[in-house]
Amino acid sequence: MVSPTTIYIRPDQRKKLFSRARKRGTSFSEELRSAVDFYLGLPPDLDPKALAGLAREANQALDRSLAQLDETLAFLAKHRNSQK
Repeated sequence: MVSPTTIYIRPDQRKKLFSRARKRGTSFSEELRSAVDFYLGLPPDLDPKALAGLAREANQALDRSLAQLDETLAFLAKHRNSQK
């Protein structure tokens, strides 16, 4: 069961929630509840700066992995073409 609650959000937040709801086939309210549930599922002592640092490191590792994969694919394509 849900209960009506008034909150104040910025116009850009409202726009993004409506956009996400449209893309996912849900409602604005459902997206807002999902965001609140996600937030409440985080540890209360979570350090946002530490989390941002971890996310940055993960993105950098992903970029390195993708670059290596691209190099490997290029090598394989070149090797396959030289055998023809």
